[in-house]
Amino acid sequence: MESSLIEGLKDRVSTATGTYQSVGIVLPSNNYNELTHALFDIIQSKPEHPWIYVTITKPFHLIHREFKDKITESSIYFIDGVSRAAGIQTSNDSCYFLDSPSQLEQLILTIVNTVKRCGEDQQQTVVLDALSTLSLYNDGLLVTEFFSHLLNNLYLYNTHTISLCLEEEMNEYMNKMLYLKNEKIIKLKESFI
Repeated sequence: MESSLIEGLKDRVSTATGTYQSVGIVLPSNNYNELTHALFDIIQSKPEHPWIYVTITKPFHLIHREFKDKITESSIYFIDGVSRAAGIQTSNDSCYFLDSPSQLEQLILTIVNTVKRCGEDQQQTVVLDALSTLSLYNDGLLVTEFFSHLLNNLYLYNTHTISLCLEEEMNEYMNKMLYLKNEKIIKLKESFI
């Protein structure tokens, strides 16, 4: 069942990101691992395509350990918003470590500068894992403003976004922001899409 769920997720996410510039994915936390596997399968299948993976949910070293083979074959750069806040001191050439997930201005600047560095001539995708987790560290209105500014900046560079939101972390601000700002919403329920 798990592999068919991952395959279904890969198909839905690939189709959506090929058609829409901004895609929001709402999922229960028990489907989080399947979705991240599907995302890294997609990333691995497009090694020429630049990816920027912003992690607010898991520290970079855990993602790197779990998906090492898929990461080394891909053009992917990470922005880690949780390691330093958790006291994990590490460095890696393919990852920028933000001091805290509450530094939203620094996060926007880092994402936009990374997009600029990759070049406008290539279709890039920014994955926000998970946008809803930012609301645990910041006021909901600030996260809404952050997301609005980020999408507006990324549209200027024709950059696609995939925004993950955990259903359990959703609140009034998250719902409005996600549904008003994204062109496509994929909503997962337990074990089906």
